[in-house]
Amino acid sequence: MPYTLLALPSSLPPDATLAQEQRWLKECAHHGRPLAHLWQAPQCLIVTRKDTRLPHYAAACQQLAAEGWPVHVRDSGGTAVPHGPGILNLSLLLPRTAADLAHYYRLLGAPLLTLLGEHGLEGNYDFVPGSFCDGQYNLVIEGRKITGTAQRWLAPGQDHGGAVLAQAMLLVAGDVDEGTRMASRFYELAGGELRFAPGTSTTLARCIGWQGSDAQLLDNIRSRLKELLSTALIP
Repeated sequence: MPYTLLALPSSLPPDATLAQEQRWLKECAHHGRPLAHLWQAPQCLIVTRKDTRLPHYAAACQQLAAEGWPVHVRDSGGTAVPHGPGILNLSLLLPRTAADLAHYYRLLGAPLLTLLGEHGLEGNYDFVPGSFCDGQYNLVIEGRKITGTAQRWLAPGQDHGGAVLAQAMLLVAGDVDEGTRMASRFYELAGGELRFAPGTSTTLARCIGWQGSDAQLLDNIRSRLKELLSTALIP
């Protein structure tokens, strides 16, 4: 069964997009069909629910908004991550058919690894110490993170079998070191201990030596991912 591709207006703010994905997750738990959503956000930071409990969270949000980096909250795990016009987000909404985190991360990574391979890049899963939202299922090119991943599980209920939201952010273009710096700044302002190192992440544009516009590369990548998702067979 291929993914059903979902879409929202590009003008929708990140908070509204994240809220809609939670509604889709509940729908997926009931109907059991795999769904996929490709989306972008304006320049911002998206943090976790845990981050909102930091001692100076509200003050950090106010300061970062004044600096052009408003803060939004997601329900999946990980750490604060930068978003912006050079980043393409992939969300998969999957019926819960296994109890293994790795199963869903591999489903999430499959179309992205295919895409990277089509550009002559050999990606693999690995930790990248010092990167934002580090985890075992980062997609990595030559030791640098090009995709961060996270999950949220909806437990089975009386009338459904549960569902999983698996999210990836593909760093297509833009200044990823600036985004890394701002993710660190969030924790510095909010009273957290996390800090992230420049040079730990990369972009597809950098890896392939892209000479065109960022917008054109993003359009190309979005179109190809739509093709891969619409023909994928989900086990």
